[in-house]
Amino acid sequence: LFLSYKRIAPNHYIGLCILWSSNFTEWIGSCFQAAREAHSSGHHVHHHRSSGCPHAHTNGKQDHSYFSTRSHSYLWTYAIGATLLISTVPFFLLIFIPIQNNSPSNEPWLKVLLAFGSGGLLGDAFLHLIPHAAPATSHSHSHSHSHSVLQHTEHTHEPHDMSVGGWVLAGITTFLLVEKVVRIIRGESGHSHSYRIISEKKVSVAAYLNLVADFAHNFTDGLAIGASFVAGTTVGVVTMMTVLVHEIPHEIGDFAILIQSGYSKRKAMAIQLVTALGALSGCAFSLWAGDPSALAEAAASSWILPFTAGGFIYIATVSVIPELLENSTTGQSFREVLAILSGILMMYFVARFE
Repeated sequence: LFLSYKRIAPNHYIGLCILWSSNFTEWIGSCFQAAREAHSSGHHVHHHRSSGCPHAHTNGKQDHSYFSTRSHSYLWTYAIGATLLISTVPFFLLIFIPIQNNSPSNEPWLKVLLAFGSGGLLGDAFLHLIPHAAPATSHSHSHSHSHSVLQHTEHTHEPHDMSVGGWVLAGITTFLLVEKVVRIIRGESGHSHSYRIISEKKVSVAAYLNLVADFAHNFTDGLAIGASFVAGTTVGVVTMMTVLVHEIPHEIGDFAILIQSGYSKRKAMAIQLVTALGALSGCAFSLWAGDPSALAEAAASSWILPFTAGGFIYIATVSVIPELLENSTTGQSFREVLAILSGILMMYFVARFE
């Protein structure tokens, strides 16, 4: 498919890419399930040790990190290498997308890519980031002492939901304020603006906001990758594959938004490399930490995940989806809806088998 992209029409090629992505996600899911069943006994031992058995050293050595008998450089090599792989594979996939710029001939299929990316953003926010944040916050209070379990859940469940939802709303509001401030500043600096120029600037602001949200999201992915390789190679590889699959819609969506903003294909791909620094810095920070697993849990239970989810929701619903409502024919609308569902479906499989 990749080698023949120049001989395939853009509409057929993008459809094949979406179909291939869905099949690839299903295959990844089966790999996750097989790895989970093969190592269920090891995870049980790890859970027993983490629940308060510090003297179980005999079993702990067998289930402890692969890197416990290796030098620290092995851990860094594998973790950073996995992070680089996650960043480079989706990046090189963009080379084979036959769209070079935001020309009228490319507009219909650019909107299909935007739809696929918005589906990935919404799926990641509602099926991955928010669910990960909510259980993490509630879990942190599960060990508090209470005379009544029912009373405990009644007093703590509602604030947890409000906390996560509040940070999601904070993310949406913050991105709205940033876009408004930038547009006001740009409006004051110019003396004459047509509707087309304002529209392009709006999309440009959305592109940078999306990169900021993606950078923060990649930072948490880096934390998870570093912590997973400390736990073991199998956990690290499965985490790497999970992050790799859910990065594909993000990269495609970022690319489409940047192209829609007026960037050339080469410049859009170069700008996207900035988000890879988020994953690398998160992985390095996790490996430097004394307890990377606790650090990854803390990131999930803090404001980072729900705030980032709010940013993704804002980008998808305010900046991307309205673009899909303009000048749409029946066939074009069908392709865009199918692309949105494909992006959501990819995130569903990632969340299902994660």
